[in-house]
Amino acid sequence: MPEGGMAPELAYVTAKFAALAPFANVADLLAELLPVGGAVNAGTVRNRARRVGARIARLRPEGAADPDSDAVTPAVVIGLDGGYLRSRHRRPERNFEVIAGKVLNLDGSQHRFAFARNGNSAREFADAVVGAGVRLGTPTTVLSDGDAGLWKLQRQVLPQATLVLDWFHIAMRFEHALQAVRGFGAGTCNDYLRSHPIRELENSKWKLWHGLSSACLGRLAHLTHWFDAAHVRDVRGAATVQRHINNLIEYLHANELALVNYGRRRHDRQPISTAFVESAVNEILSKRMIKKQQMRWNRWTVQPFLDVRVAVLNDTLVGSFKRLYPDFRPNNENHAARMSA
Repeated sequence: MPEGGMAPELAYVTAKFAALAPFANVADLLAELLPVGGAVNAGTVRNRARRVGARIARLRPEGAADPDSDAVTPAVVIGLDGGYLRSRHRRPERNFEVIAGKVLNLDGSQHRFAFARNGNSAREFADAVVGAGVRLGTPTTVLSDGDAGLWKLQRQVLPQATLVLDWFHIAMRFEHALQAVRGFGAGTCNDYLRSHPIRELENSKWKLWHGLSSACLGRLAHLTHWFDAAHVRDVRGAATVQRHINNLIEYLHANELALVNYGRRRHDRQPISTAFVESAVNEILSKRMIKKQQMRWNRWTVQPFLDVRVAVLNDTLVGSFKRLYPDFRPNNENHAARMSA
């Protein structure tokens, strides 16, 4: 039986609803619907949910697969992204980062994970991917938006993985440069001055889409030199355009190992965007822990609640409770059993 003599079914209901709704709302619901003695408040709900999360974490030894998750298919795609939570203690930080991700299997199944970015982030990430069923030698593709910290986690845990830089973030930076260059040369009669940089940027983007990253970077570098020419650099807006192009080059160089043939991947129906993991950030963090909640969290104690939230979204909470408490009966199964006896 859970600590404090509470029935497993009550602990399950409390943890599940705490993962889906504000603690105060869950406390009001429990007080209204259940004949539970003693005061139930937001703090009670929060502490119960955290205790459940701590027990779930202890169920799986470090480095072992999560028995409540389905076995993975021969290859997986892992997406990594980050979100920020308001810190309960404004000093030394007002916000702290939580890494969220998804493991996509070839059969379409998925496994979410989340952990606060602390000093042990590599171990947390390793436990997350192993818990999702990723084994040594499993062909793995990792997608990210280019955050250096996320690539560092990948190198520490999955050094042999295929890297893919999110195409949306690439396209967005190209669009910023194109927007700047469309206003370049306005008011002049030189058509070449207006059309040449647009044509070069679009051609560079085409080359990158088709896997010709070196040719793309070479063309962009040539374009920046063109802006250094005397007849170009004095044109209004030249410095702004050149700055956007240099930022684009710097971004692509920093993530050069993750530039792939996006056209081929798209043709093969393989992911080229982190949209699927950005949805995980929204599911795990935004819907419950950020938007309209005005909640503040402790970097060092948020992990048990994240574990409960992820277990609910992965639909593994029931399995964990059945392993914790063999007599646990969810969904009124105990009532149905008595009725059929």
